[in-house]
Amino acid sequence: MGYRVDQRGRAYDFRRTLNTGVHAELLIGKGWEAVAHAEIRRMCLVVNAYHQQLDGYAGFKETGDAVEALKLAAEAIENSMPEEEDYL
Repeated sequence: MGYRVDQRGRAYDFRRTLNTGVHAELLIGKGWEAVAHAEIRRMCLVVNAYHQQLDGYAGFKETGDAVEALKLAAEAIENSMPEEEDYL
């Protein structure tokens, strides 16, 4: 977020930037489960950060539901992952 200040030091002309980039890993080859698990956990952290900020506002319940759904997805992938010796 950026802003300008007037001669008295008061802030005005606030500007925000939006990150519109999309990042997704390709889930190919051996060990894709570990990549998917890590990425879903990362998404869970990001959504949870917004969830905490939305307390008392629209979207709070929905972001909480999304966090829970992402946790369940990560757990399902974790339970389906092959044993470590299968990667050797």
